Amino acid sequence: MPTLQITSRWIASLQYDVGQFMANLQVPGQSGHFLPCLNGANLVGQKAALGFSCFALKIYYTLGLWEQIPETQQKEWLEFICSYQVLDPENNNYSSFIDPHLLAGIAPYQAESIKTKLRRWLRGEARRNMVEDAIKAETKQAIATLAQVGAAPNLTFSQFPHNQAELLQRLNQLPWNLPWVAGGQSAAIAVFVTSQAHLIDSLDSRMLIETTSQFFTKLADPATGGYFRGETPARGQLINGAMKVLNSLDWLKSPIHYPEKLIDTCLEQGPPPAGCHVVDWVYVVHRCLLQTQHRKKEIQQRCLEIAQMIKTHQNSDKGLSYKPGKAQSNYYGATISAGLDEGDIHGTCLLTWAIAMIVEILEMDMPGWKVIRP
Repeated sequence: MPTLQITSRWIASLQYDVGQFMANLQVPGQSGHFLPCLNGANLVGQKAALGFSCFALKIYYTLGLWEQIPETQQKEWLEFICSYQVLDPENNNYSSFIDPHLLAGIAPYQAESIKTKLRRWLRGEARRNMVEDAIKAETKQAIATLAQVGAAPNLTFSQFPHNQAELLQRLNQLPWNLPWVAGGQSAAIAVFVTSQAHLIDSLDSRMLIETTSQFFTKLADPATGGYFRGETPARGQLINGAMKVLNSLDWLKSPIHYPEKLIDTCLEQGPPPAGCHVVDWVYVVHRCLLQTQHRKKEIQQRCLEIAQMIKTHQNSDKGLSYKPGKAQSNYYGATISAGLDEGDIHGTCLLTWAIAMIVEILEMDMPGWKVIRP
């Protein structure tokens, strides 16, 4: 049975160990450019950089390392992320964040050159859901990551619903029988209406925020605490979908609707050992505990066990892998690595975030650790 003392010693070692791992992933001479893993990265993984730069910044912030970086290097890093924002007002994705090297690795157009592929997407030709989803997700992640350290995009992002009718139509069109999918897309909308709408004079940002919040109220299920439509979904969809909605509620500054029931649902079964499942489970109980102390001791014991499970994700390079003994090989439909037995930046970002939340749940004294808002 894991003890608090043993767990605390291991967590305390992560600040230095993960910091060294991240230093090894840094591309020399390029502030903000990090590889997804040390050895197995393919050409797409070596060239794509926007998402990995955001992951790296979140890791540095979580571990309290961001403040140790010289201000000039911080500025260069933030400028690197902002450089991916499209500045051409004639294309359909004006003000989105687009990494052409990532898009070049997404099916079904791998045979096309990066320039041809990007030109087709910017003209609105041959659109595919995977491509659109990647652009929206990376845009949301870039804006949220910049906001985490008090920065903002060079341009106000405007590609989201601008009135109540459009907003409700967009939210209602999402597949709420698959709340993990729908929740992720709605979380992007929540970030955009809370962080960008007030910067556009013609928009009623308060109305957009209230409409989005009320939409989630109608989705809330009193039996499970989850957010969905139709029959109760499988556990992975239910809890991971709830995580996405709770992320939205955080941005919207709205309370969780049934936190006790959601805790009960989480405690029925722990998460499987994969990065997203682990962090989503911990995120849900962490957010719920901010509103209620329901079954807190049980959650603390379960989190001790989860911390030990996360420890099995640490590799000899001191990084954490998305799955035990296997680096993340896929990112938004693009193959980025060979999936070797090594740490990876995606797994390290997710699992250090989970550890930061566990630190708060267990009320540990860990100077420097902070919980991000994704």
